[in-house]
Formats: sequence, C-alpha cells, structure tokens
Amino acid sequence: MTRLLILLPALALAACASAPPATDTKVAADSVSCERETRVGSSLPTTRCRTAAQREAERAAAQRVGDNLRPGAATRDAGS
Repeated sequence: MTRLLILLPALALAACASAPPATDTKVAADSVSCERETRVGSSLPTTRCRTAAQREAERAAAQRVGDNLRPGAATRDAGS
C-alpha cells in the first residue's frame, strides 16, 4: 500500500507531461537541422532548429555585415 502511495504521484506527473510540439509537415525532415546553443548571459541551453534556406539566409546576412564593416576590402582582395 505504501509503495502505491509513493508511485501514484509519479505516475500522475508523467501522465500530465506535455506532448512535443507539432512539426511543419511542409518541410522535409532532412532539410532541418537542430543545434543546442547557450545564449550569452544564460547558463541554460536552448535548441534552435533551422531549415537549409534559413541557414543560408543567415550566412548571407553575416557576410553582408562583414563586408560593411570593411568598406573596400572586397575590391582590394579581388585585385590581388
């Protein structure tokens, strides 16, 4: 009887666990990649999932920022 009283709350909590979020069925599973990141100022890691198109857009945006920080660098390197 005591074991039942100990196991009952644990089973109730397990039954109340939330279901994983639904995924978008339009995106193929192989084009999505997930990474665990720890943000600056936090010690709690988060999971970040992105499609191949999102990764490419972020890469291109970072490249543009880098080019804007070094004005003329692209033209100097091209002539070498």
